[in-house]
Amino acid sequence: MIYFQEPDMIVIPRETPVVSSLHTSYIKIRPFIDHFRSSLPAGCVYMRATSFEGAVFFHNNHLVNAWICKDGEPLKRQAALTALIASAEEGGQTISVYEIASETLYYWANLNEAALVHSNLTSSTINMEALLKKITQDKFTGLIEVLNGHGRVDQLHVIVGEIAGAVLGKTRGILRDPDHELAQIIANAKNARTRIAIKRVQMDMGQLDDTLLLAPQDLVPNKDEHTPQANPIEMLEALLRVFESTYRKHRDQKDPFDTALKRKFLEKVGEYDFLDPFTSEFYYQDGSITYTGSDSLECVVSAVTECLRELSLEKGIGMEFQQSLKGWRQTYHHEIDLFKAII
Repeated sequence: MIYFQEPDMIVIPRETPVVSSLHTSYIKIRPFIDHFRSSLPAGCVYMRATSFEGAVFFHNNHLVNAWICKDGEPLKRQAALTALIASAEEGGQTISVYEIASETLYYWANLNEAALVHSNLTSSTINMEALLKKITQDKFTGLIEVLNGHGRVDQLHVIVGEIAGAVLGKTRGILRDPDHELAQIIANAKNARTRIAIKRVQMDMGQLDDTLLLAPQDLVPNKDEHTPQANPIEMLEALLRVFESTYRKHRDQKDPFDTALKRKFLEKVGEYDFLDPFTSEFYYQDGSITYTGSDSLECVVSAVTECLRELSLEKGIGMEFQQSLKGWRQTYHHEIDLFKAII
């Protein structure tokens, strides 16, 4: 039998702490989470105590996932969010906030739901260097766990074929630079007593019900409040212009912008048939969109943002693209919230 990642171990990038080790007895957890999910592009609120560990992840002002393990019992998603808030209101934990890069946020948010692909592999059945080469070629997203002879689990975290971090078993979930730890993990994997497991992480864009964060009076809408008119097509046009500008700066790209975009649209035709370039229901050229399809605008927004998220990662411009979106997010914050434009 092989041991895998401990259920109470939450692994997150901690290079950019915004708040560190506050005591929950001195804060109000609901407005605390609400403040940081609105203030940061992406990140997580992390809580820890002796028999408790939990995190809630956010992106573009939305709560996207939560995970908690209390007294050895794990919970996920909406149930975890409810339990995390209740525990924080009782007090007794320390709380930290970390900003996380938008293009990797969904990996860390969904890590504790990773699906087992292979288990009980050994040094006699698998070559670690060959495995790393293959996952790079296949743009694999997930983790490799190496159980060494001392009962400790080392981890390599891989996002779209790139090694994003390493965890040595003795560090209890602290993410480290893989360049410093990779050689040690490979050496551990060659031990005859070592067992290796491979898990896949889905980059699902989930969303939690955030009404738990609202005060009771906020649950009643103000009928007199002016609601600005939403223009999702204009929002998408601006988004595509930002992406096109970012893409064209990289003259080493193999495909011209139009070709790369149409190819990505073709990949998604099975799910969003209006993206088929041969039907011209959705057409983007010279910064403008023409849409004549019958699908809802919510569906169009979901399709286009999904394509750009994936394409930016595949072309290696994810971080630069995200950094270029600040003005877009400020201008179209109403449309982003209303149409759940996750990018």
